[in-house]
Amino acid sequence: MLRSIELDIARRLSFSNQQRAFTRWVAGFAALGMALGVASLIVVLSVMNGLAGELTGRLLNAIPHVELRFQDYDGDAQALAARVESSQPGIIAAPYVKREVMTRSDFGTSGAELMGLETGSIQLLNVRVVDGSLQGVMTQPYQIALGAVLANSLGVGIGDSVEVVLPRLSITPFGVLPRYRKLRVGAVVSVGASPDASLAVTSLETMKKLSGVDYVDGIRLQLDDPDSADSVAQRLEGEYRGRINAVTWTESYGSLFSAIRMEKIMVSILLSALIAVAAFNVVSSLTMSVAEKRSDIASLRVLGLTAAGVRRIFLLHGLMLATFGIALGTVIGVLMSLNLGSLMGLLERVFGWTLFDPSVYYIGGLPTDLQGTDIGWVVSMALALSLVAAVYPAHRASKILPVAALDGLEAF
Repeated sequence: MLRSIELDIARRLSFSNQQRAFTRWVAGFAALGMALGVASLIVVLSVMNGLAGELTGRLLNAIPHVELRFQDYDGDAQALAARVESSQPGIIAAPYVKREVMTRSDFGTSGAELMGLETGSIQLLNVRVVDGSLQGVMTQPYQIALGAVLANSLGVGIGDSVEVVLPRLSITPFGVLPRYRKLRVGAVVSVGASPDASLAVTSLETMKKLSGVDYVDGIRLQLDDPDSADSVAQRLEGEYRGRINAVTWTESYGSLFSAIRMEKIMVSILLSALIAVAAFNVVSSLTMSVAEKRSDIASLRVLGLTAAGVRRIFLLHGLMLATFGIALGTVIGVLMSLNLGSLMGLLERVFGWTLFDPSVYYIGGLPTDLQGTDIGWVVSMALALSLVAAVYPAHRASKILPVAALDGLEAF
């Protein structure tokens, strides 16, 4: 019974019109500040999740999910690739030769990672062909496909020649020179991510002739389920222990994904400051409420309400104010996250802006991925900060003695 009275008093303090207008304004601004902080954090976290997912998806289109790098394997690479494909559904395997090279044209020079693949392995490269024919590159000798950013930096297009310089010396009548060869640009491709600046692909036969080798470096695997890369790598390393080294995409790009996770954590910490400021605005609101209701609190003490009861009333009062702001912010944040693309499109149409130019950025908009765990974390943190903020005013209220109802004195 007593607890229900405390809850009813806290509700009246939070939502009735019995307080002075200025106090109500302060309480309203505290709730709105909480709503703004919660909504901002939810939207930013959903955008960062979306960007991370978009980047991961585009990278997985261009990079191998698992690389089987030969260490002491002298068997038939084609036969091994066939055995790997038949060992588990959803695996595509193909031998490769890969070299770090320097590409040169009349207009520029740039480093690149040149990959030689078999003609029938185009499906391993899930890339968008901007110009030319990737099939022609894989079937015609001495042709090359370049990433869009790489082709742009070299100033070349379809039919132009690119000089490829390998880190390998050749003895010529003019002395010892780096091995190089001019290749014809047969295709320009795009992943829509950072590999576009260094991606170069040619046929396996052309790559072997350029490198002066008759062997392959390993086998490249693409999986229907990239998340199973670790288990596939462990199984194959166990079967061919000491003969191959299986490297997954999470290992190859581990530093990139670690940086993305760290960025999300840092942004979350910075934006949490907004919620912390809003939570401690509750202190101002509750302190004013305590000062305004001092005589009422003393009267309740005369009627038998304990100091602990007063403390609970003002803790509940602070939590109710914060909960209103948190609920409002959660609704706004979820709606904005789910409709961010439409909102951006509306702004572009109304003001004639181009917020994300695909020719400058790898994306044409902000992808979002709203996750329940993020919402739960934001709401829990906001409630915890609000509770901490309400402790001091509630403690002050509990120190008001019953005698204050008679003579207006307050004991501290």
